[in-house]
Amino acid sequence: MIVLGSFLNTKASYPLSEIRSGIEKGAYYVTADIAEEVKSALGGSRIPSTIAIDSFVVKKDSSLLITTLDSVSNLLLSVSVDSISFFKNPESYTFWMTSDQDSFSFEKEITSYTHTGVTAITRQTGVVVDRIGTDAYLKNVVGLFKGVDLLHMSNEVSMVEQCYYAQMKLQFATKKAHFDILTSLGADIIELTGNHNLDFGKDAYLNSLEWYRQNQMRYFGGGADVREAGRPLIIELKDGAKVAWVGYNEFCPLGECAIKGPGAMRYNYEEAKYQIDSLKRKAEVSFVLACVQFGETDSYSPTGSQKKICKELIDSGADVVIGSQAHQAQEIAIYNGKPIFYGLGNFLFDQIHRKGVRQAFWLDCYFYKGRIIQFHPVYTYMSEKRIPSLANKQEKEEIRKAILKPENF
Repeated sequence: MIVLGSFLNTKASYPLSEIRSGIEKGAYYVTADIAEEVKSALGGSRIPSTIAIDSFVVKKDSSLLITTLDSVSNLLLSVSVDSISFFKNPESYTFWMTSDQDSFSFEKEITSYTHTGVTAITRQTGVVVDRIGTDAYLKNVVGLFKGVDLLHMSNEVSMVEQCYYAQMKLQFATKKAHFDILTSLGADIIELTGNHNLDFGKDAYLNSLEWYRQNQMRYFGGGADVREAGRPLIIELKDGAKVAWVGYNEFCPLGECAIKGPGAMRYNYEEAKYQIDSLKRKAEVSFVLACVQFGETDSYSPTGSQKKICKELIDSGADVVIGSQAHQAQEIAIYNGKPIFYGLGNFLFDQIHRKGVRQAFWLDCYFYKGRIIQFHPVYTYMSEKRIPSLANKQEKEEIRKAILKPENF
């Protein structure tokens, strides 16, 4: 059994005593299939109030729902009980109960996946890494990715042997030595929908693709030609289910899309619709993540074009849409029962000139039985020294207030 709440809920952890009291008062709910078990587990005097998952109001920030792992909705967030998270420490989670016949194994059946925002080791970020080294640059975040089964990074910059970061303005490259940041973090999946991968020419791009292959990193959303750029990435999870990543660039403002050579995949509605439909029907993929490099905007709110494309992709069968372009955190929304993350913001990039570009988040996700059952935002704030850091309590709440709007749920 797992305790869930709304994305709008500001409390990440509840004391068991508070959950017990809320159940007794009828303020918190359970699904009908476990009502008796919850009553027994909590020692309550009454059968808990029951509700169907689909009837739970996802924008109600003061209520909780207890259900089984099989019924967990990715439109809700699991909450910790007595500061213990099921997805981080399942064996110690208060509500985790198994029957004698239950052979569930977290390690064998749940695949953890982390999806990050914009990465571009270049310009002033490159200067910082040159000065302090990769270990010091990553010191605040590297430990948070240990044990993650799949780590996604949207790398917008190709590799060259040497370059002068301080001289760069709008054309970007990363020194070959600093590509080791990807290996230090344990990257498994590289997204190539970004605008700057061709800034230093085709050879730098193709050499980067070869480097990814040599380091066992799979990529999508870009490639050596249009055929490879449009090829979805299909991965088999621990439980044998197949899931897919597709990636697109909305505008290709720098001529970075694969037309007659290497580059990113240009978004085309009809082609995307056919691709996603084929993945579901022919490739027997159970879950599709659609990632888009939208046109950039200095706004927490998405543009009309973002909203339109996200709806098109979900109507075509995508199970989640995640914006890859944003240099600041953007709103989270639900459309037709599926989540949209319009933009995660900067993960590893140098911008600090205003609060918005310093605010970001990544998503800790969990696949179970062929679908992501949880998207957990982890909020970050870029320090004055351009070293990535977790957001403190105040910074986190400012980001949440900007991107979590009740009208989007």
